[in-house]
Amino acid sequence: MKETLRQKFERLFQDIYINIDPHASTWKKLKITADFLWEKYRYDIELIDYIQYRFYYKKREERDSFITHGKLVKIIKICNDPNSRKFFDQKPLFNEHFQEYIGRKWLDVTKCSKNTVKKFLNEQGKIFTKCPDGMFGKGIQVIESKSVQNFDSFYEKALKQKLLLEEVLTQHKELAEFNESSVNSFRIVTLVCADGSVKVMAGVLRLGRKGKFADNFHHHGIASLVDVQTGIVCTVGVDRNWNRFVVHPDSGKPIVGFKVPQWDNIVDTVKKAAIVHPEVRYVGWDVTIKEDGTIVLIEGNPGADPDVTQIEDQIGKWPLYKPLLGQIKNQQK
Repeated sequence: MKETLRQKFERLFQDIYINIDPHASTWKKLKITADFLWEKYRYDIELIDYIQYRFYYKKREERDSFITHGKLVKIIKICNDPNSRKFFDQKPLFNEHFQEYIGRKWLDVTKCSKNTVKKFLNEQGKIFTKCPDGMFGKGIQVIESKSVQNFDSFYEKALKQKLLLEEVLTQHKELAEFNESSVNSFRIVTLVCADGSVKVMAGVLRLGRKGKFADNFHHHGIASLVDVQTGIVCTVGVDRNWNRFVVHPDSGKPIVGFKVPQWDNIVDTVKKAAIVHPEVRYVGWDVTIKEDGTIVLIEGNPGADPDVTQIEDQIGKWPLYKPLLGQIKNQQK
């Protein structure tokens, strides 16, 4: 549901209480509120931008360096052909168009027979079920074949929801050591530049929590930045409640300084995937490593939220994009 204006301000006042000053005077609250309203009016930011990038501590120059709501809209408008967004937003289409990089078995229940679905479920033993247009790791379930007591009922529900069924990946040992219950992954952001080359703009390690099967930052996950040149995690992990972790809170495995296995192969894979649909220049790829070292794409997001690439170090990434966007715009004239 869309957040009401009243809810926005309640959230702002709650954040003031938790993160700025629990004893803030009415005057201080009004001052911060007025500052946010000016930012929204003048620079097209959202309340979440103001809060998560700690704008109340930052001066104009530093604020301008962040990719906020308005700048993200600009990136998408300049870079991505809206007619091709369906290849990313619809999971069955994504799996079909990026089959070379999927690395797992899958079925679209709307395009196969009932017997094929039953066979797939029995052969896999355990599967992921995904809504075709789900976001933020929501709508994903893990189903074990032995738990399906009434297959007809399961099939009818899957058909009604147009579910995508996927093989459950067995992840690389070094990733599983963080948390075994989730497929821990990476968010790698790429940009197809004006000259056709592909640039990796950011890398993020995403870790799930004990008992959770999604590692998404918006779904109880922990995120930390990866240095794109070395493949080494260079910040502490952060969750959506702004808790910060040097080691994983459940497993105790160190996050900071973790050397991502197969990093060069990950970069090579996303660069190749980025030119499958080069008319969609800006994409946030969710990537993981299988037990045998194979790099696989989980999904691609053409509207990738920049929050997960800016929150950890509180450094705005707009200066990395601005000159490249200018070159793309000049080419489009």
